[in-house]
This record gives sequence, C-alpha cells and structure tokens, in this order.
Amino acid sequence: MQDPYPVPPFTVPAAAKVSVPGSKSITNRALILAALADGSTILENCLFSRDTDIMVQALIALGFEVETNVSAKTIRVRGCGGIIPNAQADIDIGNSGTSARFLTAMLAVRDSGEYQLDGDEAMRRRPIQKLADTLSVLGCEIETTNGYFPIRIRPHGLSGSSATVDATESSQFVSALLMAAPLAQSDIEIRLSNPTIRRGYIDLTLKMMQSFGIPAHKLTTNESSYNIGASPYKAPSANYAIESDASAASYFIALPLAVGGIIEIDGVTKNSMQGDIAFANIAESAGATLEWTSSSLVVNFDRTNNRLGSLGANYYAFSDTFMTGAAIAPLANDATLIERIEHTRHQECDRIAAMVDGLKRLGQHTHDKRASLEIAPAPLRPATIDTFEDHRIAMSFAILGSHDTLGNGEPWMQIADPLCCRKTFPNYFEVLESAREQSVIA
Repeated sequence: MQDPYPVPPFTVPAAAKVSVPGSKSITNRALILAALADGSTILENCLFSRDTDIMVQALIALGFEVETNVSAKTIRVRGCGGIIPNAQADIDIGNSGTSARFLTAMLAVRDSGEYQLDGDEAMRRRPIQKLADTLSVLGCEIETTNGYFPIRIRPHGLSGSSATVDATESSQFVSALLMAAPLAQSDIEIRLSNPTIRRGYIDLTLKMMQSFGIPAHKLTTNESSYNIGASPYKAPSANYAIESDASAASYFIALPLAVGGIIEIDGVTKNSMQGDIAFANIAESAGATLEWTSSSLVVNFDRTNNRLGSLGANYYAFSDTFMTGAAIAPLANDATLIERIEHTRHQECDRIAAMVDGLKRLGQHTHDKRASLEIAPAPLRPATIDTFEDHRIAMSFAILGSHDTLGNGEPWMQIADPLCCRKTFPNYFEVLESAREQSVIA
C-alpha cells in the first residue's frame, strides 16, 4: 500500500453494504477465557489482526494448543482447566493493551513460575503499575520498570481477599482482574478506588465469563466493588460467536455523514454487548436516520437537504469512537465539544494531541483541555495526517478524506503509515474503497 496513502473521495453519495471484522475486545477476552476453561472451544467470526495474533502467540508460548483458520475466521483453543502449562516464558505484547493487561492478571493465577512481558516503545509508555499493585496485594510478585513495561511476574496463585484497584487509566484493569478472579484460592472482592470508571466493557466481561461457565450468582456487583466467587471455567457447549466490532462500525456509521447517502453495516445489531455501539446515537443526533434490522444497521444522511449537527457529547463510556466524531466535526454546521476523554491520552498514543495535530494540519480551529476537545469548523485544506502509529487516528481521518472537499474527485488528504490499521482492521482501506466503488455503480 502506498505510504502516505491518498484517500480517494466519494464523487457520489454512498450506496453500499459493508462488513466489519469481529471485535478485538471480544476476541482477546474469549481467547483468555477459552484457555482458562476446561475443554476445547471454537471461536467464530474472530478478528485476525496484529493485536489478536499477539494474544494467540502468547498463549502458544504459554503451552496452550491453539489452531487458527483465517479463511473460516475461527480459532480453536484447548483449555487446561485453569492450569497454565509452561512455568516460564518471555512474551512479546507489542502495543496490544488488551494482551498486556489480560495476560498480566492471567499469569498471576499460577502457583509458581517466572514470566517476562515486554512490548514496543509505545507500549513502554503505557502504565501498568496500578494493575501490578492490586495483583501484589493478592499475592503475586510483579516487578515493573518504573511503573511501565517490561515487567517480570513471579506468581504464587491469587489469594482470596479484598483488593482495591485504580482503574481511571483503563477499565481493562478491572476486566483483567475479573477474568482471573474465579481461579483464586477463595472468593475475591475487587474494590474500585473511583466508582465513576467506564463500565461498558466491564459489563461485557462479566457476560462473557458467564458464557464460559461462571454462574451468575458467583458474580455480584455494586457501585463500588465486584465480588467474584471461586469457580472453574468450562468450555461452552456450542461454538462461541464473536460480535462484529462496534468500534470499527463507527467509521461506516460516520461515512454517510461525510459523503451523504446510505450505508448498510452487516453484522452490527442494536443489542450489541459493546458500549461503542452508542456512537450510532451520536450520528442520529447529528441528523442521520438509523434503521436497525435483525442482522445489520442502515445509516442514511442526505447532505444536500440537511445540515449536519454537532458531534459533541460526553464520550467517556464509548471513547474509542471520539476520534470518529472529531474527524468529521469540520463538516458540521456548529462547533463540536467532546468531553470526558482524559484517559485517551494514555492509549496507543496521546489521542487528543494526535487529533489536534491532524485537525490543525487541515486548517481547523481546535481548543483542547486535559479531558476535552472542541473543534470549530473552518475551510478544509489539503494535508498529510500523521497517525502516530495509531489505527484509530488513521481510520477516523480517512472518513473525512472521503469527503470530496476539492469538488473534483481528486485526493486531498493523505494518511501516513496506513498499515497501522492492521492492529484491529487489516483490510480497512479495501473495505472503504469497496464502499466507494459500490456507490459509483449503484
């Protein structure tokens, strides 16, 4: 793929049907749960990307049997009933936050051993100390590098007790602890130092744990804590289907807002477990018409006769989509204020700073604070977008680049390092181009 990649604009309103891959969040959780379960699990509609490959390779390094079938989108995992086969391993976690956090807690359940986890330079800037502190209270020896990776883990099994976690940096700290907790020596209480953390993906984790055999009565919650009863995981009696990725769907929900027309997103449904499906409500508030079917979402927006409203909102509960809203904010008629996104400064990159950088290159007026970003629309100008090795920066700005800003069908935006999308959506630009081609011939 050409780098930087010139984004071909849509010269006609969208008229296409697209599919997005399986959810990264669900795929990596399911891989952990399947490995911890007793029995063999076949995962369907899996995401095959850089992040999920990191998780698969980590499980293989730990001695689990994992068989992948890319063409069928399936992964078979033979679980070992809560036992981690290999007592030692050096694991490369790249820049996969889910792998880093979930594996750290998973390894703590073993009664002995020694493991080292390390990643790339971006991962070495992502904090892990708060999760390590909680696991230490529960009996695991963890040495961090000044609070960051690389880390060394010497597990002694998780003691059944109470521990407090500060999950303001990432709700994945809580999900990681929850998935490990049923394999502790006795019941565990996980207290939250800040009860206002995002709950969407924690709730998803709890639902998935039930699918892998943990009874609902072993999972009790209140506003400030989670109580997890000791209980073995069991492989589901049928194949486990991974939902299509709601975060990835946000780009195609936004596409009609940028270019006009209709997009049907196959496999995305209103009853999704994923909190990021809430971006559809943002699009609807901005003027889009939504039609939910039993197996898809249809998004319609008439740019000729309708004004695009603000994409502003409190994005705290679905912050992986704030970049989608920010990227198309220059096309809105009013300023967009995106709030409660402070934690995104500690993800694949400082995502607020990255969006400010890209928007300013495009001639936009921005004002950012620690936890918010405001975009005042201004005439767009051609630019090359620095993605900072962040897949969501690349995919979000590509939607804005699909707008025919010059009015002549010529690319006006280039995306640097487009292959960073391999992290969660390896064929993203092919799917976007397919939507453009479908629209031309419709």
